[in-house]
Amino acid sequence: MKRWICLIVALIISIGVLAGCSGAPAENTPSTSAKSEQPKGASTPEAGESKKGAWPRTITDSTGNKVVLKERPGRIAVLHPLYLDYFFALDTPPIASGNAANVMKEFATLQPYKGKAEIADLGNGRELNLEAIIASKPDVIVTFKGHIDSKYEELSKIAPIIQIDYSDKWENATMICAQIIGKEELAERLIQETKDMIEKTKAQMGDLKKKSFALLRVDGKSNFTAQGTANTTYYNETTGFGLAKPNGYPKDGAVLSLEALVEMNPDYIIIQHDLTVAKAAFQEKEALAVWQSLNAVKNKHVLFFDNSLNTGSVLAIRLAAENFMKLAGTKDPG
Repeated sequence: MKRWICLIVALIISIGVLAGCSGAPAENTPSTSAKSEQPKGASTPEAGESKKGAWPRTITDSTGNKVVLKERPGRIAVLHPLYLDYFFALDTPPIASGNAANVMKEFATLQPYKGKAEIADLGNGRELNLEAIIASKPDVIVTFKGHIDSKYEELSKIAPIIQIDYSDKWENATMICAQIIGKEELAERLIQETKDMIEKTKAQMGDLKKKSFALLRVDGKSNFTAQGTANTTYYNETTGFGLAKPNGYPKDGAVLSLEALVEMNPDYIIIQHDLTVAKAAFQEKEALAVWQSLNAVKNKHVLFFDNSLNTGSVLAIRLAAENFMKLAGTKDPG
């Protein structure tokens, strides 16, 4: 599964949309989440801030590093734009992010926050601008485990670094980000509200529960790849939306031939990718008889979901719920 995550990371970097981000495996076995060790002390909680949010606090991140935060960080730099989703959801916009200019313009998950915060662009995932990071004067730097191994020592001189396991569940990632800013109580409410949205969506999908869905991405040659049931909340009956998978749809990600897709013959196809790239791949196949033989194509059940949903973040889950509710013809589950 980690090999699949790396493949997706490479795909998105190649199209210049994310700084090394891709389909977020929300249903993976969770890693050891970051833990905060909070000494007793008095502090005045902000909105959503935990009453037990005393400072300094020590957070053990996904690499096992014990990171001491002397006070609540006011200036957060995220080196990967995935974490913009989490901090915006927690009412604490970062002051800088990798690939900020592109994602704030393009990501559907972030459109409600467009223009509500000034975020410095730190460059893309492979070419982070060290001078821009220094200029942003962060109190803490947040990214995913393995992203900055070669630059860790250099970056650690700028500010404390907290690394999050990219394969962790969205609930855990939400809470880790909340621990960094002392907003655990807000995170608990956000997590519960999002879980309620998932349950309401499942309950109101009606006949769609009987239909099969193939969740696809696009590789560099306009071929379709299966996201895999283990790499998304969409198929999980217990914690996700409980979509039915077509026969032969894989657990892990894999490139699919058109013949394999025909054998699956899903009722619906979701192409969850950069919309321009996804629609170009669709148009390339449109004239092929084998493509036209698919039930989803014949019934005009090919759906295009924004690339940002591949992060699997708390905002991505909420937007997915809205998409499925629209598909079901019912109201917003919130």
